[in-house]
Amino acid sequence: MEKMKVEIISTETIRPSSPTPTHLRTYKMSRFDQISPKVYLPIIFYYPVSEDHLNVKQISARLKDSLSETLSRFHPLAGRIKNEDASVDCNDEGVMFSEARVNCDLLEVLRDPKTDLLSQFLPCSLVPTVPLDAVPQVAVQLNIFESGGIVIGFCSFHLVADGTSWSAFLKCWSSIARGSYSYDEELISPDFSVTSKLFPPMESQKSNAFLIDNRWLSLGRGVRRRFVFDAAAISVLKGKAASQIVPEPSRFEAVSAFVWKSALAASRAAFGSHKLQPSIMSFPANMRPRTVLPLSKNPIGNCAWGVVVPYPAEETELQGLVGRIRAEIEKIDNNFVLSLQDGEKFRVITKSREEPEEIYPNAKPEMYAFTNWCKLGYNEVDFGWGKPIWVSNIGGDSNAYYIRNVILMETSCGQGIEAWMMLHEKVMEILENDAEFSAMATLNPSIADRASCHKE
Repeated sequence: MEKMKVEIISTETIRPSSPTPTHLRTYKMSRFDQISPKVYLPIIFYYPVSEDHLNVKQISARLKDSLSETLSRFHPLAGRIKNEDASVDCNDEGVMFSEARVNCDLLEVLRDPKTDLLSQFLPCSLVPTVPLDAVPQVAVQLNIFESGGIVIGFCSFHLVADGTSWSAFLKCWSSIARGSYSYDEELISPDFSVTSKLFPPMESQKSNAFLIDNRWLSLGRGVRRRFVFDAAAISVLKGKAASQIVPEPSRFEAVSAFVWKSALAASRAAFGSHKLQPSIMSFPANMRPRTVLPLSKNPIGNCAWGVVVPYPAEETELQGLVGRIRAEIEKIDNNFVLSLQDGEKFRVITKSREEPEEIYPNAKPEMYAFTNWCKLGYNEVDFGWGKPIWVSNIGGDSNAYYIRNVILMETSCGQGIEAWMMLHEKVMEILENDAEFSAMATLNPSIADRASCHKE
């Protein structure tokens, strides 16, 4: 494949199709929004539309018109954040929409995915470069390939909504785009009031302890790689992870425990650790299905709590790690969610995550931050030309991002899992050559012709 070139040809602002009513102009965020990361969540959708059916003007118009109508239903997402009072000014300033041309065929990209080039399909950097009150909540880039194919790069701001919320937005947008309004009325009428009423913002809450305080995290020269666990590998891992305590591990539990265990072993080998350095794993758990509170009727916002799992020095087997992951997940139950309505209780819990030196006084733990995007329905996003052949995260290296970061996504058939891992260069090199890890995970396999589906 010749060197891929992505050229932006236009950028415009898309505003809601109807103005936000006066009584809805101010949207109060919840305390979970307050402590969420101020970053974009990037996701990229790949559609192999043939050149014969590639009417660029019609496709662009359809996407922009349906996006405008979707924003009228998700009105805070077209506004701007007022960080000083934890609110969104629903002023209809709109979202960013760019169009780009790509000088190759999409199938070339899918046949041999160069993950270090994927960021070119996105209209944003992970961290906004403008003041918070100027950040658009959504940025879209429509990439048209000259020999056929479409890629949609979608950036959503984490501070106002989580992965489940953005999934609802995408499903609504794509449903309107293909003219299918009746499939789920809840998605057409999202609820923006529930979380802020049940969990109102804290006046003095300045923390960013959604997962854990930034002092636990490590900045460094990291490399990002895509590893695929097919259905057979996941079945093997679930079998190895099963125990009396957790007789039926979930895919997430088995894969995340294996990745954590393998990455930590590679880290110790890379830096010559002679003793077991403490480690912790963190990941957000969706609170919506875990409580009797009315959080299940499509509330928009951040409705997740950061689970933190310690890695005990004596633990070497998957069964033990999965048992500890399950135990921490089960703590996020109805009673716990109800307790977070208490402002003082909430403050105490988040404060405890801001003091790593008190919990681990002798050595800073290696923290591995996981995000689970499986079962969010991203593979079902159909704008009218079929479901995506692939949905990816951002690739490439980084010297300004947290290392030890792992995002888990479903393969196109839904049975396998892609692990997008950011690790220190030395650690990644050792992991790529680890026989046990390579037996379970394939490094960056082809996407063309749904090859990953055939393996499943």
